[in-house]
Amino acid sequence: MHIFLLSSVYPSHYSPKGTTPVVHYFTKEWVSEGHKVHVFHTESSFPKASYFLGRPFKKMLDSRLGHLVPDHAPKEYDETKDGVKITHISLKKVKPHGRFPKKQIHRAFNIISSCVEKEGVPDCFVGHWDNPQLELLHALKAKFHRPTCLVYHSNRFSQLYNCYGNDTDALVKGIDLVGFRNATAQADYNEHFRKPERAFIAASGVSRPFIEAGMNDEKTIDEVNRFVYVGALINRKFPTTVIAALSQAYQKSPFEITYIGEGDEKKQVQQRFDELDCKGKLTFTGRIPREDVIKYLKQSEVFVMISKGEIFGLVYLEAMALGCITIAARHEGIDGIIEDGENGFLCEAGNAEELASIIARIRKMSPDELKIISYKAKETAQAYSDVNVAKNYIDELSKIVS
Repeated sequence: MHIFLLSSVYPSHYSPKGTTPVVHYFTKEWVSEGHKVHVFHTESSFPKASYFLGRPFKKMLDSRLGHLVPDHAPKEYDETKDGVKITHISLKKVKPHGRFPKKQIHRAFNIISSCVEKEGVPDCFVGHWDNPQLELLHALKAKFHRPTCLVYHSNRFSQLYNCYGNDTDALVKGIDLVGFRNATAQADYNEHFRKPERAFIAASGVSRPFIEAGMNDEKTIDEVNRFVYVGALINRKFPTTVIAALSQAYQKSPFEITYIGEGDEKKQVQQRFDELDCKGKLTFTGRIPREDVIKYLKQSEVFVMISKGEIFGLVYLEAMALGCITIAARHEGIDGIIEDGENGFLCEAGNAEELASIIARIRKMSPDELKIISYKAKETAQAYSDVNVAKNYIDELSKIVS
């Protein structure tokens, strides 16, 4: 299959450090399976003054806003990575999350159209993130008469009207295949718009190193006292709430927790640990290579992160691949994958009392009961391997191409 894929978020030399490579996981797997893929990275570019003024407050903004804030303008260039051809396009606008000027949409459209002339018309056009993909997919479909697919990375569908105004309904209706990152987002979409004729869950896949490490490691859980958190230390992920819950569940008994990641909440986590006079060990590793993350997951019994606004959360599946007893947030990105009490546990986002109760429950479980949950977690992660999810995605695309 020949695919042109448009995405607002994609790893580049100029993206903020820590930018998610989730879309690249799909595209490189497709290429390895023999498909031809050209990615168009439609990156926002703001006035220079905004980067200069925001740079001193970047950590605070990342934490408050819940996403990475760029501290310099992107640049346009072409590259090939893991066999995937990538064209990085810089699109100017003034207001974050606002609609791009028509001139910028037209320029991106011309860049993509010129590639069609050189490479041939693709079998389909695929978009990730709605702005500006929704407009671009509409224009490309009109010119080249090929089906389109758009994967939403949010469940805030009312904001589409804030961006596209009266054009929203027509733009949304024109998409042939609609993808969602989780079941909750799909249900929210159906409340705002008519249920799409073709829809699917575009889940992320667990990479081979995590799957293989889990298959080669038989985790035995005799005692639960080692916890791990992997993610940005920011408000919406509630890293300090985890300390409060652990303190309540363990009282004066010792426990260990390792935070892997960086963020503005690090000082608050340490302060909370000290204020509650927690016994045991608190470790911060900062951002570390993926192979080192595997090492910490192997050493831990429980993975915990009860984020709000988590549209998927691949890290949960990575922890499950290593057999960790995984605690995630209910009605967030892992809904439909973790079944509470079966292959992991679900907690209200940010609820310290409920989290403490879950941890206490896990501590009372026998080694045999914990082994069953750990085994089922591994099974689930293996079903969501990067190979499997990329193949499922292609199968969905083939239905609109045929």
